Amino acid sequence: MNRGSEPVDADLEDARMRIYAIEDGAVRAQALAFALKSGLFEVLEKEPLTLTELSARLEIPMRVLPALAAFLASQDLLRLDDATGEFTNSPAASAFLVRSSDSYVGGRGLLFAGFHEAMGHLGESLASGQPWTDAGQHDMFGGFDGDDQRWFAEGMFSNAVHGGRALLRELDLSDVHRLLDVGGNAGGYSITLLQSLPHMEATLFDLPAIRPLAEEQIQRAGLRGRMRFAAGSFFDDPLPTGHDAILLASILHDWDNLDCGRILARCFDALTPGGLLIVTEPMLAEDATGPEHPSVSGLTMAVLGGENRTQSAISRMLEIAGFEHIRRLPMGHQNSTITARKPLFEPAARA
Repeated sequence: MNRGSEPVDADLEDARMRIYAIEDGAVRAQALAFALKSGLFEVLEKEPLTLTELSARLEIPMRVLPALAAFLASQDLLRLDDATGEFTNSPAASAFLVRSSDSYVGGRGLLFAGFHEAMGHLGESLASGQPWTDAGQHDMFGGFDGDDQRWFAEGMFSNAVHGGRALLRELDLSDVHRLLDVGGNAGGYSITLLQSLPHMEATLFDLPAIRPLAEEQIQRAGLRGRMRFAAGSFFDDPLPTGHDAILLASILHDWDNLDCGRILARCFDALTPGGLLIVTEPMLAEDATGPEHPSVSGLTMAVLGGENRTQSAISRMLEIAGFEHIRRLPMGHQNSTITARKPLFEPAARA
């Protein structure tokens, strides 16, 4: 029988196209990054345009623009009015890819475009189990110039805003009055929390180069009276004290176990006795079956020197650091959260 005449298995065909999407993932990511950098979504948010008009407005050659538009439309990021031939943003693009939107996540796409060189070494890292440079994340963060810091901060801020909203749904923070956001970059998490919790104040702790970006976001949010920036390194400097909660948002997964231990020790020393530690970041299922976003993020960490861990692995780290009352919240599709408390009375061994 001619195999071409056999019935098509729809599920297998769908699986084949998913495999294709994985195989050309780098193309998709770079195309979206180009669209973001070009301002395409901002232009179409103001008015619908034909391809010819869009080409003239953005100076994108007509030889390539139809392919870019077709890709974005196939992902339901652009929509075409058949009657006028004009393209507009889809609701998803308006919500998530226009910079002025409160739900903007495009900065994350620019962040990953900046990881393009590093991701080219993923195969090597998977084969060796080692990051692409000897110092891993230390090399990456230490080598950032001003422009690098800005795109990294923008990517982290957009991601953090959504993470902060998730924490508000997951946790009752009514008894937290002074929050220390360790490694909080431009403050997406703590700003989001403070906007919904008027009783809370926060200290944002990060490298000195982040200060201008953080101050800009704090000023924009109208939180200068309730939020301050403290400069330092969580590897080299003591953390600010006097806080009844510490937030580690997407911090531990950047580092190996030894560095995580150093970070948690500083958190333990700085936190008020009885205070709350919140760890939220991409975490893997205990049986290594997902979730999808943390698994892909985990591959990024394989190259950069960190590790997306399971909830049980992070819980063990917290126990070793001296924390108690460890609580695992339900696994999330993006981030999962674990909370713990510093004992009211420190064990004699730590005295």
